[in-house]
Amino acid sequence: MLAWKCGRNGAITERTGAVTFKNFKIADNAIAGIEFSMIESVADGDASVSGGIIVGNTYLNDEKDIIKSSTVWGYIGPRTENFTMSGVRFYNFDFMESAALGTCSHCFHPASTDSGGRTYTVSNLTFDAATVPRRIHWCEPLREIIYDLDGTLTGLGPKTWATPYWIHNE
Repeated sequence: MLAWKCGRNGAITERTGAVTFKNFKIADNAIAGIEFSMIESVADGDASVSGGIIVGNTYLNDEKDIIKSSTVWGYIGPRTENFTMSGVRFYNFDFMESAALGTCSHCFHPASTDSGGRTYTVSNLTFDAATVPRRIHWCEPLREIIYDLDGTLTGLGPKTWATPYWIHNE
């Protein structure tokens, strides 16, 4: 699938079962490349993103600097468990507070009743060092847990975890 210059997200799911997005090519979207809101009634890993490339801003299609003056995420994770992402490449998230990964889909919304603390699993991710200064943007309520199977997200080796900073975790 190709999703380019969409008004909101390149692809979004709300209540998702066993669905895999494979080899998506996504660029120049106003909020996120891919967003999974909730995962329902599946085993861990049955809902996933496998392969693909997500570009925050190509700088070729932003005549009014709408994207450049926004915060954009490559992927926004669900506010439920059982999601997996593998083999995705991220480029050009070097503007505003943009980042390759965002957490807790829709948790920023005032009607959200979610308190976060969900875990999802990643592996074989690629981040362009020159254009992705922030790999993760921790969204409210700052409680997601990302399990990095091979260390490509954290840079700390296999079977490591990424969490927002809380002093009680020290």
